[in-house]
Amino acid sequence: MIDRDLKAIFSALLGLMALFYLLQNLINLDQAYASLDYVMSQADHAAYPGNLLPALGPPWTRAAAWLVFAGEFVTAFLALLGAWKMARARRLDADEFAAAKKWAKLGAGMAIIVWFGFFHVFGAAGYQMWQTEIGAGSFQGAFYYAAFGFFVLLYLGQREDEVA
Repeated sequence: MIDRDLKAIFSALLGLMALFYLLQNLINLDQAYASLDYVMSQADHAAYPGNLLPALGPPWTRAAAWLVFAGEFVTAFLALLGAWKMARARRLDADEFAAAKKWAKLGAGMAIIVWFGFFHVFGAAGYQMWQTEIGAGSFQGAFYYAAFGFFVLLYLGQREDEVA
């Protein structure tokens, strides 16, 4: 039973983290735009001045920002829905609890897509965001958030025993 409770709690925490980051981005919308404008413009890229991806500005950076925001929203929604469904199913048989984990798994997977896919694949590898102080901070934070998603997904993937 403790694994079932922890899975619901960890999924809720992952969902809340995504929701808090979404809300922080929306509260600080101009700063979120400026950060993406800076990274995607490739300004101050001294270590690797040449880049595979083209330098972009508004409206492309606005579209990228809203793609991130949408990803954070979907992550929050799915992880919180999964946490709620697991909490309701925690006393049911193993198959029913496993079915309840579906939404939380999708939420954890979406967290990985947002913070590993968007920030690490496109931001860090594609736009070399690690070269600047602003980009490096986002790159480092995204690593932690993606790792939380991976850890929660791995834990959710483990089957639980029947409730005693």
